[in-house]
Amino acid sequence: MRHNLRLKTTVLVTLAGVQLAMMCALAACSGGSEEVGRIRVTPAQVAGIYKLGSERLELKMDGTYIQDTISELQPLHHTGHWRIVNHFLDGSEVLLINAAIAPPPEDKNPHLAFADLPMYAHNHSGKVALAQNEVAEWYYERLQ
Repeated sequence: MRHNLRLKTTVLVTLAGVQLAMMCALAACSGGSEEVGRIRVTPAQVAGIYKLGSERLELKMDGTYIQDTISELQPLHHTGHWRIVNHFLDGSEVLLINAAIAPPPEDKNPHLAFADLPMYAHNHSGKVALAQNEVAEWYYERLQ
């Protein structure tokens, strides 16, 4: 009888531990991307016009983009292709292929560079925003 009670207690404690571990795993999986504001998106959700400072970015449904920068020193009109990269448990990244990368304002010898530009999609008050730099909180905010 005592052995039977000990066995039942062991089984119940083990099942409770497994249940707790599963709940923690589910909470981590479902909330992992939302903790930092990242969301999973489709091309239809991100296609549109965005603005960051003096830069305007248009993502078209056909997978092309247009970058326009209004600047007296170095105006820019650049086109290219974009795609979405979905990361397991970490939201979607919009990748601009061969994007124009403007130098920081404090650069003494500014020159334009070209590289792939990954930007995580975020939810800003119900609108998609694209993070150029999450740490500095530089986001392309959606206009349309």
